[in-house]
Amino acid sequence: MRDEDRAGASDDAPAASTEQETGRVAGALAVVGNWMFSTAIRRRIMADSGLGLPLGDYTLLAQISHGGPVRLSVLAEAMEVDKSTLTPPAKRLEEQGLIERSPDPTDGRAQLVKVTRAGRLAITKLWKARARAVAELMTDWDAPDVAYLADSLEALADEIKKRGY
Repeated sequence: MRDEDRAGASDDAPAASTEQETGRVAGALAVVGNWMFSTAIRRRIMADSGLGLPLGDYTLLAQISHGGPVRLSVLAEAMEVDKSTLTPPAKRLEEQGLIERSPDPTDGRAQLVKVTRAGRLAITKLWKARARAVAELMTDWDAPDVAYLADSLEALADEIKKRGY
C-alpha cells in the first residue's frame, strides 16, 4: 500500500466501508492460506528446507511445535483426524530425534509429545524455507510496503492470540 493510500484511510470510515474492507482482508487471507497450505507449496518448502520429511510428518512437527507438550489425541482432535493417523508420523519423528515422549503428569497412562532441540532446529529450517517462498512473491515490492504488511499481519496475529485461538 502506498503512503498516500494509508494516509487516506480514515478511522471515521462508515460501517459499510469497514465491512467491505474487512471482507477484502478475509478474502485475501483465504487466498494466502490456501496457497500456504497447498500441497505444492508445502512440498516446495520441505524440499527447500533440506529435511526430507514426508508432508504428514512436517505437518505434525509444526503442530507439536505450536502446542507441545501435548497428547496426540488432543492434536488429532484439533486437526480433525483420527489419532491412529498421527501414530506413524509421530513414531518417525521420534525415531529421527525431532520429538520425544514423556508421561503425562496428570494421567500416567497417557503420553505427551514435545519437540526436541533437533526438532526446534528443523522447525527453524522450515520457517526459513517458508519465508523464502513468501519473499519470492514479494520481490517487486518496496521495503516500506513489506514492512507495513508485516506490521499489519503481526497486529492481526496478536489479536488472534489474545482471543485464545
